[in-house]
Amino acid sequence: MNATSNFDIAASVEVEDWATNSTEVSLWYRWTRLSQSKAILGAVLLLFSMATVFGNGLVIAAVVRERYLHTATNYFVTSLALADCLVGLVVMPFSALYEVLQHNWFFGVDWCDVWRSLDVLFSTASILNLCVISLDRYWAITDPFTYPTRMTRNRACLLIGAVWVCSGAISFPAILWWRAVRTEDVPDHKCPFTDSLGYLIFSSTISFYLPLFVMVFTYYKIYRAAVVQTRSLKSGTKQVMMAPGEMELTLRIHRGGTGSHYDDSHDPEAPLSSHNGLSRLTSSRFVHGKHMAKNFSLSRKLSKFAKEKKAAKTLGIVMGVFIVCWMPFFVVNLLSGICHRCIYEEELVSAVVTWLGWINSGMNPVIYACWSKDFRR
Repeated sequence: MNATSNFDIAASVEVEDWATNSTEVSLWYRWTRLSQSKAILGAVLLLFSMATVFGNGLVIAAVVRERYLHTATNYFVTSLALADCLVGLVVMPFSALYEVLQHNWFFGVDWCDVWRSLDVLFSTASILNLCVISLDRYWAITDPFTYPTRMTRNRACLLIGAVWVCSGAISFPAILWWRAVRTEDVPDHKCPFTDSLGYLIFSSTISFYLPLFVMVFTYYKIYRAAVVQTRSLKSGTKQVMMAPGEMELTLRIHRGGTGSHYDDSHDPEAPLSSHNGLSRLTSSRFVHGKHMAKNFSLSRKLSKFAKEKKAAKTLGIVMGVFIVCWMPFFVVNLLSGICHRCIYEEELVSAVVTWLGWINSGMNPVIYACWSKDFRR
C-alpha cells in the first residue's frame, strides 16, 4: 500500500513538473514569437522612416544644388520636403519604438509632450505646404502672363513662413493649454494626447478639411483650364488675355514634327482685337507696336504653359495620394473624440491610420522622381 502511494505521489509530481515545464515552454515560445513579430514590425517601420528621410533629403539637395530649380514653386516643394523629412527623422522613429514596446513610453512626460507637438507641427506643415502648392499651380495655370510678376521669391518666402507659423500655432499652444487644464496625472510609461473634442475639431479643420477644400477647388479649376487648352490645340486657335483689362490675342497653332507651338507673327491674318471689340489690328502691325515690345517673350510664355500644366498634373497626383493617406486619420480622429466606443480596437486602428498618414510624407518624393523631369535629372 505504501509502495503504491509512493508511486502515485511520484507520478503526480512528475505530471506537475511536466505541466509546469510545458507551460513555461509555451510561454517562452509565445514570447519569442511575439518578440520576433515586434522586431519585424519595428524594422519595417524604421525602414519607412529612413526612406522618408532619404527621399525628401534628395529633393532638398536637388533644389539647393541646382540653380535651374530655384523657382518659387520649387521653394514650396522644398518646404514640403523639409516638413516630410522632419516627420521621418523625429516623429516616426519614436512612434516605431512606441509600437514595438507595446505602447509603453520610457522617454519621460516632457519629451512626450514635445514629441506630440512636433508631430502636429510637421504633419500640419506638410499638408499646408501641399495646399499652397495647389494654389501656386492654380495661379500659374489660370493667369500665366502675370504669374511671374505676382509670385516672386519674396512672396513665396512669405507664404512659406505663414505655413510654418500657422502650423506652430496649433501645435505647441495646444500642449501648453492641455497641461494647464488636465487634472489627472499621466499614467506611468504612457504618452497620451488631448482628447478635447473642441481642439480635435479645430485642429482637424485647419490641418486637413480646409486645405482639402482649397486643393479640390483649385485642381478642379486647373482641370477646366486644361480642358480649354486641349480644345484650343484641337481647333488650332487660342484666345489669350495679355493682362487684366488689356487686349485679347487670337493665336494660330501650327503643328510641326516636334509638336505644337503657338505663332502670332508668321500669320498676317491672325487678328488682335481689343477686349471691347472696337479696334482690330493685324499681327504684322502688332509686331511693331508697343504691346509687342512689352510681350516680346509671348511665345516662350505660351510654350511654358504646357510645362505648367504637366507640373499641375503631377501635383494633382500628389493631392490624390494625400487624400488616400490622410482622410482615414482625420475621420478616425474626429470619431474618437465624439464616440470612443464607436471604433473597434481603437488603439490598433489609431496606430494604422496614423502611420498611413505619415507614409504620405515618404510618397511625395517618389511621385516627384517618377513624374518630374527636372527632379529626375
